[in-house]
Amino acid sequence: MRVGVAMLLAFSSGLSALAADDVKRNSCQAEVFVPESLKQQRSILSPDGQFRVILGDYREEKDSEGGRLRVFQGKKELGSYDLRDLSGGMFVRWSPDSRAFFLMWSNGGMIGGYDVRIFRISSDAVREIFPLGLAEKEFKSEHKCPARGINVFAVRWLEGSDRLMIAAQVYPTSDCGEEMGFTQGFTIHLDDGAIIERQSADAIEREMRECPTLIWPTGLWDDRTLQQAKAKISTSTSEP
Repeated sequence: MRVGVAMLLAFSSGLSALAADDVKRNSCQAEVFVPESLKQQRSILSPDGQFRVILGDYREEKDSEGGRLRVFQGKKELGSYDLRDLSGGMFVRWSPDSRAFFLMWSNGGMIGGYDVRIFRISSDAVREIFPLGLAEKEFKSEHKCPARGINVFAVRWLEGSDRLMIAAQVYPTSDCGEEMGFTQGFTIHLDDGAIIERQSADAIEREMRECPTLIWPTGLWDDRTLQQAKAKISTSTSEP
């Protein structure tokens, strides 16, 4: 009996460890879309089930594509935001406490230019906030590419909706010289944009192997290509 109980406890502990590893592995990954995905409404439910981000209203623009982001609490629309300069991937991730989410997108395919918008839920309202300025200013003061500028990535949420890890990157093309592709991480506080911690290039690149995504669409992807990539990732991660 003691052996049986011990084996059961060990087995349960193993399952708990596997479950914890699975939660940790998937906790930072965003929902991935391409502009063509917005030809149909796409819904991203908050972890607590109270709120939804809806992407849709696809439109073609002169040199890119566009759409609209709407936020709902049940059937009540809390806010609506225009989306412009869409080209490659779009990424949406709710914070663990369902009180904020980010939208990250590329206007130029897989390598750039990436930018981030952040939205916070309070009571029965949503508002866009702009906490990235201090980190961007610090990065640009030391790492520049006049020809191209920089990419900004959302990487993962930390501690509910108070802290977000981001990455700033010199545009990764040869016209940026020796700095091309240099990346640095910052953990920022959403209330005031204060930099709480800095991550080295090696550390933030390790984070970005899994966060915020395993799929980085180019500007040539359509929704079918995206779904094929998602299916391939799902198959590879489920294999023993």
